[in-house]
Amino acid sequence: MESRQLFLLILLVDTGYGLGGGCILDGLGEEYSPEATALRYKEKIFIGSGPVQGVHLSLAGTNQMRITWLNPTPFQNKTFKPMCYFGNQPSNTSVESYGKAYSYPDGMFDLTLNSALLDLGALTEEMVFYRCGDSQDGFFSPIYNFTLQSTNITNSRKSLRFKSMNRFSKLSNPFDPIFDPAEPLIAVIGDHGVKRGSDTATSIAGHVKNDDVQLIVHVGDISYADKYGSNNSYIWVSYMNMQEPATSLVPYMTTVGNHERQFQFAAYLNWLGYSMPTSGSGSNFWYSFDYMGIHFVAYSSEHDLTPNSTQHTWMAQDLVKANGNRETVPWIIVYGHRPLYCTSLICAERCLDEAPVFRADLEDLLYQQHVDVVFHGHNHQYERSYPVYKEKAVQKDYINPKAPVYIVDGAAGNPELNDPSFRPGVEWRAFDDPTFYTGYVLMQPSPTELKFQYINSNKKEVVDQFVISRTN
Repeated sequence: MESRQLFLLILLVDTGYGLGGGCILDGLGEEYSPEATALRYKEKIFIGSGPVQGVHLSLAGTNQMRITWLNPTPFQNKTFKPMCYFGNQPSNTSVESYGKAYSYPDGMFDLTLNSALLDLGALTEEMVFYRCGDSQDGFFSPIYNFTLQSTNITNSRKSLRFKSMNRFSKLSNPFDPIFDPAEPLIAVIGDHGVKRGSDTATSIAGHVKNDDVQLIVHVGDISYADKYGSNNSYIWVSYMNMQEPATSLVPYMTTVGNHERQFQFAAYLNWLGYSMPTSGSGSNFWYSFDYMGIHFVAYSSEHDLTPNSTQHTWMAQDLVKANGNRETVPWIIVYGHRPLYCTSLICAERCLDEAPVFRADLEDLLYQQHVDVVFHGHNHQYERSYPVYKEKAVQKDYINPKAPVYIVDGAAGNPELNDPSFRPGVEWRAFDDPTFYTGYVLMQPSPTELKFQYINSNKKEVVDQFVISRTN
């Protein structure tokens, strides 16, 4: 065993990090027990954050954006009239979109969620200003804005927001810069949560306010509310408020992880899942969309993926169609929670037992349809592969790759502590980050390149970067 890995194992055992079940599990501690947090979060979030909370955008279809938000008013015994006003100028948000109000009982949730669909086809500019609230009570959010990016890569551009923002402090980068400052970015996160997630949330919000990031993709394990017992709906409120500085300005597209399974996924569906497009899949758990020259396919690792299953059949049809549309949308990226390729030592059973099952279900399909990149989370760490098929690196570079690249991006700030351990001597692995630090991926597409950086959100520095290029 490599000396680095042996040292990490000794460190983990000596410092008391549990290895039961094969994975690190850092106890939430007294401060984060359900009893200790309930009053604190209710005082801070439910009462102190205003009448419109947790605002987030999601792509809903061609020239459509869905807005979802929380009205911190009990749902029972009240009539609600949710509404959004929007337009191309902050002084003229006169177009109306009536929404719906709803709730759900799980996790002792008794407040009101609202959702409205903005049909943007009649607007003349890409930048849209909006405010949402309740027309009966007369309260509304501040005026936010977003830019609906093109599905075609040549027409995607930054938003150039109406109001100048304080520039986010530049990241420390020991590498040569690869991103074009004139082109938009995409942020990808996994395994986030409230307890250790603020650094990542703040860092990404800085990119958004600086007009860099124009889309956020989350590969599952979102709020970690299930770690706080059954009376835990306040954790979802806290999490969505933490994300609001970014998700009120750019679309936030998600898929489920194992920590969304509680209450039969009810909290996830009501906060996020019902806002995702179905894309002809007939499900709120798997879908696809085109944005900024990339065809994104979201799937659920928590549902049946075996060949001939409903999800697998839809996914195969979708990928065949996308692979035939490369002239317009040149890249295909797939994301789901549990990895097909990983090398964790602490979570060894996930990589040695679970991953082969997912590879048996999906790897041939992803390879045959020339998927470019596959994002996963689940393991609380960052690693990336070379182009790999059947556990063999088909090449040791990223020029005209002949197989998908697999990225584990699950270190955004989960409450269970990150995993710095990696199995040594893995031929197909190109890079791993053996630290406890939180982080996320930034990605920039162009017609011939996909550029990636992995950012340490604690230290605000670039840890890894690489470029996939296509000349054929």
